[in-house]
Amino acid sequence: MKLQELVDSTFVQYKDEIVQVMQDLIRIPSQNMPPTGEEKACQEYIAGYLTRHGLSADMYSLDDVEGLAAHPDYWPGREYTDRPNLTSVLEGGGGGRSLLLTGHCDTVALGENEWSKPPFGAEIHEGRLYGLGATDMKGPLGAMLVLFKAVAEQGVPLRGSLVFESVVDEEEAGVNATIAGRLRGSPVDGAVICEATDLDVYPAARGALITNVIFGSQGTWLEVGRSDEKKLDAVEQIGIFLTHLDQLRSLRRGRPVPPLYQAYPDPAPVSVTKIYAGGWGPQVPIAVPPIGRIELILQALPGESRAGVLKDLNDWLDCIIEQNEESFAVRPELQFARRWMHPTAMDPAHPLVSILCESVAQATGHQPRVVGAPYPCDLWALQRTFNIPSVVFGPRGGNGHAADEYVELESIFSLWKSLLLFVLRWCGME
Repeated sequence: MKLQELVDSTFVQYKDEIVQVMQDLIRIPSQNMPPTGEEKACQEYIAGYLTRHGLSADMYSLDDVEGLAAHPDYWPGREYTDRPNLTSVLEGGGGGRSLLLTGHCDTVALGENEWSKPPFGAEIHEGRLYGLGATDMKGPLGAMLVLFKAVAEQGVPLRGSLVFESVVDEEEAGVNATIAGRLRGSPVDGAVICEATDLDVYPAARGALITNVIFGSQGTWLEVGRSDEKKLDAVEQIGIFLTHLDQLRSLRRGRPVPPLYQAYPDPAPVSVTKIYAGGWGPQVPIAVPPIGRIELILQALPGESRAGVLKDLNDWLDCIIEQNEESFAVRPELQFARRWMHPTAMDPAHPLVSILCESVAQATGHQPRVVGAPYPCDLWALQRTFNIPSVVFGPRGGNGHAADEYVELESIFSLWKSLLLFVLRWCGME
């Protein structure tokens, strides 16, 4: 039987199960709310699924991973009680390349977004599966889980070992769990993270400097105009900050752009993701807010350093303060509550990339683009920290981190067939 015929016949057997497992995972809340999270029930579901079918399910606490807390890339301040990682291994017969299929089971917090579909309902409408984490990334994680089980259940004689991994705490710039998995696990020859990519192949990912900018006020609205003394006003400062933000964007766009990011109109975006000043409602006094905050994310390109990106931010901020001295008697404070997410890239000509692209094209008729990921993720921990050839490859979806998040089922099916064909080629068959 040809490989494609094997893939097609196997997919027919597991199509319904793929959908069911994805729905099951979405219906189990696993929100990441630093410093804690609620991923345990989701990991227990995965462990039960594996063990019911005779497969190993190694759940372990990050606190028990030797060397993790002392690792130079470890980010302190997170709590890992009842937040276990999970891994399972299919040992190969020998002579092939090993592969890690890895993903995170945590989602962002539900927040105050207004959904038109139940966020934990896992409802299907017009070919889309809706729910918190549907595309980021419980949908593709469930598909990987069923693929891993199918390879074992069908007795596919792989030469290289296949490893399935579900980690916690990837959202909110976590990544400690991804590092823990590699410290504890055996070395692998390649890895695939199934974040959403629209079935394209990403051998690179942006980094991110996530900054809280703190503005302060002096006096209240009742005091304005009482004297010639200028009162500090956090809201006024925020307005100036936002008005001049395009200058920072222009500065960032002027930096050298690696080939994998030259297709993007804005290679290194600067985004405001939260604004706060004073609260809202009748229980909040009418007053100039004593403090204002902006959450600002500067995305970074492969080759950039934290120091370089931070210098761009500080140089720009100094410039607008100099232009508006009367409004900035005190310089806004920069706080960094989340880790620096490293930008990362590997050679796009690596066999991991070329074999995966060939597999996608054969399984789907779609020739994938090879570009850099338009978001930061834990790819850097595999590529940069452990020198593992790794890519991001996943389905098509939308509204990640927002209301009515969804994943397209047809793209999940294309992902599944492409990934299975790639596994057979990369690991080799006896």
